[in-house]
Amino acid sequence: MHVPEPITGTVVLIDNTERLPLAQAVLEGEGFTVRVAKTLAEGMALIEAEHPDAVVSEVMLETPDAGFVLAYRMKANPALKSIPLILLSSVYQQTGILFDLNTPEARQWIKADAYLERPVAPERLVTKVRSLLQTH
Repeated sequence: MHVPEPITGTVVLIDNTERLPLAQAVLEGEGFTVRVAKTLAEGMALIEAEHPDAVVSEVMLETPDAGFVLAYRMKANPALKSIPLILLSSVYQQTGILFDLNTPEARQWIKADAYLERPVAPERLVTKVRSLLQTH
């Protein structure tokens, strides 16, 4: 019986938190090629140059809304808009504001394909990346 290979690809990981090494190690351990950026500008440059299979970004980078700015820029660019984008954040823990992509209005406003509230279990991140790669 043939067991299919797990879905992998290139992921741009944009994060400036202490969680970056763990997320990178988990994705690489699951077979993904990971390119790392720590700012919105670095992330956009990598995405535009490499057209990765997926992007995982912290919301709060050098500004509290940098991840949302990234989402708007990616989805406004015809060459980038089909790349799946997962936003990560601990916004709820810090502000009490909960982002939910379960309504069309929220998806229209946030522009990301998925939003995960931190802390995120490593297997949940991998599962979400693979799920989005399968459907895009």
